Amino acid sequence: MEHTNEQHKIIINKLVKTGIFSISDIKNVSTLSREGIGKILRKLVDNSILKKTSKKGSNVKYKLATNDESLAFLFKYNEQATIDDLARAWDVGLSSAKKYVKKFVDEDVLNKFGSPPKKIIYTYISRKDDYLFSPEQKKIIEKYYVYTTPEGRLLEGTRGFLYWAKNKSGRKDIGNLAEEYLNTRKKIYNNKTEVLMIDATEKLHHIFDNDVYITKLFHRDFDALPVFGKTALSQMIRTAKSGHTNQVLMKKIVEKLQESLDLIVSQYDIDCVAFIPPTVARKTQLMTSIARQLRISCDKIAFSKEKTLIPIQQKSLKKMEDRILNAKKTIVVSSKKQYKSILLIDDVTGSGSTLNETAKKIISQNIAQKVYALTITGSAKAGVFDIISEA
Repeated sequence: MEHTNEQHKIIINKLVKTGIFSISDIKNVSTLSREGIGKILRKLVDNSILKKTSKKGSNVKYKLATNDESLAFLFKYNEQATIDDLARAWDVGLSSAKKYVKKFVDEDVLNKFGSPPKKIIYTYISRKDDYLFSPEQKKIIEKYYVYTTPEGRLLEGTRGFLYWAKNKSGRKDIGNLAEEYLNTRKKIYNNKTEVLMIDATEKLHHIFDNDVYITKLFHRDFDALPVFGKTALSQMIRTAKSGHTNQVLMKKIVEKLQESLDLIVSQYDIDCVAFIPPTVARKTQLMTSIARQLRISCDKIAFSKEKTLIPIQQKSLKKMEDRILNAKKTIVVSSKKQYKSILLIDDVTGSGSTLNETAKKIISQNIAQKVYALTITGSAKAGVFDIISEA
């Protein structure tokens, strides 16, 4: 086994440094016989980790295959690799290497760090699951759990749960933690599965009493769960806003929001949709991207935010009166047309101050008779929730 690991190190080094290689290239830096090296290489070929350039003969050379298992092998003794390293290992040009890498990044096999003109590096996302979850635990965790590591890796399912449990939870009883996660979800979501959205209208009345201008408020999911932190959808939003988004991630967010949007538009006869404008300028404006990708059959109108010397985000304001004042002074709503029912869409809702104040302006300016609201995530605090399920 020790000899095999040493040979693996030599092979990986050859792949990264010089690319395609022959048995002779390995023999020159190895203590094993040619026959011993050949045996190791044959096993790697049989396991689809290496590919032969020809079937047999003295000219046979080896290169890295292009699959998940081969990448796991390459990164076994390397923490990171560049596009040049991968192109050499695959024995392809940079253009082809970039296509392969994009596919692996989109499939959550590789993580990408950095952006041009700086050097971009890639790391492998380990899929090792060294804890045996119960069938129910594995099913629920794989479907709903996501954790974003400090370096920006988005780990889904049991991989994310194990990383959080081992490195962040401060507890060693993974089995009990997994069971607690299941019970927390059952309690928060009222034992319902396949949640389509959450009716959070009562939360508005709990916070604003009778001064509510939104007919119905819906969340696609909660922002966070007790003990376990940000939900999967919330983690996706956080990652997308940080600039680490990719097509697969954005597609997941849009698909989940589209389901709820379609139901609300049809059930409440919505004839116009408007998006809450962002406060802070970012490289990746999440809601702008989502607005472009959502299928919307009715009118779309744009609201704006007045620029201030220092942009203040709602979440940074602790007092309710400050949040209401912020929304009142900065949100600008206008439309030449009048509508029966407008649906406001935002990414994250805390108190609902921005949405409620925007709805107040819409109604007072006779832009619409009724205002509905849909946010990607919302706080699970304050109020009674009706979980709308597909089941």
